[in-house]
Amino acid sequence: MLPPPQPELSEPPAKKLKKNWTLEAVLGEDVTKPVPLIPVLTATVKDKRATSNLVKKLSNVLPLPNLQHLKRVNSSQHDGQTRILIILWELSQASLDIIKSMSPLSANLSIPRTAPDCHSRLAALGPDIDLDTAVEDQLTVAHVAKFQPHSRAQYEILKTCAGYWPTNFHPEKYLESQLSGVGHDMWTDLARGRVEQYMELCQASGGGVVMDPNTGAVIAVGMGTAELTSHPLHHTAMVLVDLVARSQGGGAWDHTADTQGLSFTPSDSLPSHDPEQTLNSSSLPASLSCVPSSGPYLCTGYDVYLWREPCHMCSMALLHMRVRRVVYCMVTKDGALGSVDMLHTREGLNHRYEVYRVRRGEGGVDCDILMCS
Repeated sequence: MLPPPQPELSEPPAKKLKKNWTLEAVLGEDVTKPVPLIPVLTATVKDKRATSNLVKKLSNVLPLPNLQHLKRVNSSQHDGQTRILIILWELSQASLDIIKSMSPLSANLSIPRTAPDCHSRLAALGPDIDLDTAVEDQLTVAHVAKFQPHSRAQYEILKTCAGYWPTNFHPEKYLESQLSGVGHDMWTDLARGRVEQYMELCQASGGGVVMDPNTGAVIAVGMGTAELTSHPLHHTAMVLVDLVARSQGGGAWDHTADTQGLSFTPSDSLPSHDPEQTLNSSSLPASLSCVPSSGPYLCTGYDVYLWREPCHMCSMALLHMRVRRVVYCMVTKDGALGSVDMLHTREGLNHRYEVYRVRRGEGGVDCDILMCS
């Protein structure tokens, strides 16, 4: 059967700020797009009593390591009769093309069980399974979810697809709050007030701010200095990293110590954490970094606000500094957190931060013709 067209997921609602700006989470396409469908070959069970033995045998000789989120058996009603389908194996594109060539005019793709490749694979079931009495002669193509849906919206779309194959789904309360803004700490009055405050600072300088979300204290304020120093690495995020290092007694670039517009707060001058002002962390995922109880370490647990979307260099620098969240407004030509890449969603990273974008209303331009600076 040809895969049915899938509806697009609606854009997650962006929550308005007081200045007619809206805030939205920047999430990967594995969350924001419908779950893609992939082809599998299935057999129709003739003898219901053989279903259990078929599943056990198939699990041993023809496992589905990439489809553990699916139920191997799909039982449905057709004209008052129960129809049981069972997944045999995934189909490669080459195999699917061969099956299509055998029935080019049919919407329901199938192949004889006796076809050479099918026969050789099914022979692995051994003499314990009598295929002639257990399954129908024709094997059919079905399209199933490539991976387990992450969001309820993805799951609901899957269920509307023709030939829906049952899949596991476990809603993630935190992710759903990111998508809707309901019950998420970034959309509390306190957090939204901070977003407006710090984005105004960023807008004024075209730079950025590093802050401690537990106290609201500003750790560093700065902007890119590449034009001043003629140094290609002196982008806003890189300068902020050096300013944070200075706040902790370090710093590698001399000019960050006394350049106008750049400032930092020494760590020993920072306010202590006040429970009354600390954002509720009980519902936050464990993957989010938090400021160590022993005191500041790099940017661990800090949030970074940037006027322009950071490039790959800056995004990786923020990753290595172990920031908690990145919030930006203007997308850039080389932006790595939404424009040309979604670096924060890549697999294999040893640290992850969340990314949010502020969109401006009333005709405000949100796309910067410039690159990260």
